[in-house]
Order: sequence, then C-alpha cells, then structure tokens
Amino acid sequence: MLSDQALDSILRNQLNLPAEADTQALDQVLRSVITQDYLKSQLSAFVNGLFDSLQGVTTEFNPSIDLQPIKTALANEKQDEFLTALVAALPACQEGQTPGFGEGQSPCKPQGIPDEMLIDNFLKPALPQYLAQLPDEIAIGGIWQEWQDNGNWQVYLPGMAGPAGAMLGVLFLSFVALCFWYLTALIADNSWRVRLQWLGWTLMISALPVFILGLVLHSSTALYWAQYGLQQAHFGSVPAYLTSPAVLQALTASILPRIAGAFLAVGGVAAGLALGFIVWGLATGRETQTV
Repeated sequence: MLSDQALDSILRNQLNLPAEADTQALDQVLRSVITQDYLKSQLSAFVNGLFDSLQGVTTEFNPSIDLQPIKTALANEKQDEFLTALVAALPACQEGQTPGFGEGQSPCKPQGIPDEMLIDNFLKPALPQYLAQLPDEIAIGGIWQEWQDNGNWQVYLPGMAGPAGAMLGVLFLSFVALCFWYLTALIADNSWRVRLQWLGWTLMISALPVFILGLVLHSSTALYWAQYGLQQAHFGSVPAYLTSPAVLQALTASILPRIAGAFLAVGGVAAGLALGFIVWGLATGRETQTV
C-alpha cells in the first residue's frame, strides 16, 4: 500500500499523468496522508468484520476501504502541499494541448502562467469538485464473494453456511466430550461429593491453560514474537504490498486480541464452572455408610 510502485500507479491512473512526470513529491504527500494509524484502522475494521462474520455476529461480510479521511486531508490541511507537489510534477503544455484532467484534456501547465497563480486561480477551485467525484469508500467485497463462488467456502449441510456447519461440528464434539467427562465422574467414586469435585478439578485442569494462553496472547510479548516471526518469514510469490511491515504489524495487532479474547472467554467460563462444581462438591454432605 505504501510502496513507491503502488503509489506511483495510483497517481498516474487517477491524474492521468504522463510517463515522464516526476511523482516523487506527490508520493511523499500521500505517505503523510496515509498514516500508520489510518492503515491500522482500516485493517482492524477488516479483521473485526471477518471475525464477526465467522463467529455469526453478523450475517454478511462486506469489507471496504474508507477514503473519507484521505479526501478530507487533501481538501484541508494537506491541500497546499498537495497542489504544490502536483504543479511541480506537471510538464509544460505543448502546442495543441488543452490543460486539464478531463476527457480530451492533458495534465500540463500552461506556458507563461506562474505556479502560484495556477494553484490559486485554477487548481484550488477545481480540487473540491474532483475529490467529490471520488467515492467515499472502495468496496472490496467482490474478492470475498468470488472466493465463495469458486467453492472455497462449501456448505456442510443444505441451507447452512460454513460457519454454521463448523459450529454444529463443535457442538457435536463438545457433546461427546461432555458424555465422557460425566462417565469418568461416575467411575471415580460412588458418592456425589467426590464426583462433583472430580468434575470440577478435571475441568479446572483444562480451563487454566486455555485462560493463561489467552493472557499470553493478549500481552505485548506475544505481539513482539509474532511480528518477529513474520519478519523472518519468506512469503514466496505473495505481493510485496501485502507483506510490508506496516501491513503485517497492523494485521497482527488486530488479530491477536480477537483470538486472545476467545481464549479468555472460554477459559474464564470453564474455570468458573469448575469452581462451582468444586464448591458444590465440598458443600455436599458425606454419605453415611451402613454396616
């Protein structure tokens, strides 16, 4: 997203700049507008939307890129800097060329007009109109829909989407585990005082590692080692803009809290149930044995 090649391609396509135009100054202006915080907010929104869709919180996943902060910055605090860099990148108009950025026009500077006059009298009044023609957001849901249409997100049962089928599988496996857990308690002892404590302590042994893992994933240490591993990884043919440090750090910082939250929730609920079984077992009176 921030590579010279990507920014140069965007500028030349949107502004129809000639091949000989020097866009280095324009690249720097865009870099100052597309900040790290902006990238993090866009990627965090994408990750949160994806997790909400997979977890059934939302029924649809329609990711998009919000262009409104960029348009606002170019129309206000970055306007003079952007227009100055734009004028510097424009070549002088040749004979027969009509200056402008519309159809039949050429992006060039009229000869004999100072840059300051060109900016104040022509570009500044035209910039808001040009920005208004740009969309406030770019929908990228087509990529997601194409992935679904290609069969990569098959349904598990007729009329059920992948997340619902996966949840059904989890519920079935949980029911099987619950049955074995209950049977081991029946085998452990004949008294319910011991059985309840057995249920509690065996559940606690499983719940604590899950809860601790959630705390670890939520810490800065996990984020550091995850980013360190990504820096050492080789991504092969993956596009460079997807493996840039800014993108990887933003994705990691967005994904880890969602995963950690799931571990903390499951571990916390299970530990609470385990503690309840233990207290219930301790509160249960001992059975008197008759001779």
